[in-house]
Amino acid sequence: ITVTRKWVGPKDTPSLAGSSLEAVSIHVSKHINTRDIDAWRDQRVRLSYLCRDGRTRVTAPGEDLLPGDRVVMVGDPASIKEAAPLVGEILDHNLEDDRSDLAFERIVVSNPDVAGRSVSELNVTKRFGAVITRVRRGDLDLLARDDLDLQLGDPVVVPTDELDDIAEWLGDSERRVAEVDGMAFGIGLVLGLLLGIVSFPLPGGQGFQLGAAAGPLIVGMLLGALRRTGPLVWTLPAAANLTIRQIGLMLFLAALGLNAGPQFASLLTSHDGWRAAVLAAVMVGVCCAVQALGAKFIGLSSARAAGGIAGFLGQPAVLQAADARVTDERIEAAYATLFAFAIIIKILLLPIITSFL
Repeated sequence: ITVTRKWVGPKDTPSLAGSSLEAVSIHVSKHINTRDIDAWRDQRVRLSYLCRDGRTRVTAPGEDLLPGDRVVMVGDPASIKEAAPLVGEILDHNLEDDRSDLAFERIVVSNPDVAGRSVSELNVTKRFGAVITRVRRGDLDLLARDDLDLQLGDPVVVPTDELDDIAEWLGDSERRVAEVDGMAFGIGLVLGLLLGIVSFPLPGGQGFQLGAAAGPLIVGMLLGALRRTGPLVWTLPAAANLTIRQIGLMLFLAALGLNAGPQFASLLTSHDGWRAAVLAAVMVGVCCAVQALGAKFIGLSSARAAGGIAGFLGQPAVLQAADARVTDERIEAAYATLFAFAIIIKILLLPIITSFL
């Protein structure tokens, strides 16, 4: 219900879902350096094509634009509306339609040496005379900011004679991006299991272990933040990630039903079954209402509040229900953050509570 109740989240980051990027051609009316364009300097727009004296090429970073030039600007509609008048007049036709000098191709990043590296780190302009303008990630179109790490489906503007070289460098293999790196996956899993068997001391001479669930969870979060270590890429390709997540959800629900089903049925048929059901409903309802109202009070969006509720409950089925209703990447971000935090807090609280019993 929370995810369908829209309210303004003034302190939340705006959602990228449903937002689109535009590419417009502009006739330059005055001498201006690209660094003097606030939206370009703030990485809210990118300049790709530059047509000067009848020749079309890629715009160099920090280049001077001269009167009579024609450039292609890529960005969200609001940023283009702000930046375009500073450069010149928007043209009716688009330079991207002219493929005589440059090619505009969507190339899939599948090379592990490239994946996980930022756009500025790759420096494709110096290496190939190309410029990355957009990245297609899942259902989102992202502007290729310098600090954006490449993963999959990057549209790249390149000179025609460099297209084969840059495609080979990026990989451009649909099959490879659907595979899981067994070495990185195995190392991460082993590190998580090793952390899970470490015994942490508690007051009174007792100790506790994170176990086979929380250990890999914590290590996974740390490795995911690192993204890569040398030749090892810790992040999963989007296609493989979605597939594994769906299979994991089905296995989780199946195992939960098989293990807890008989006890749940016996509880409901017992004399205190209705009391347990009412108590559970009240506790869940109160916690969800408090979390939703708290998110609204501090200025977070309804989508992030819904993801937070799913993470607090630790229930991926609730996450799937929210995702089915609204397409918003903030749902999954809030779920992942609060789910991991809640699991760790529960594990830490359990031995502390039992030590006082």
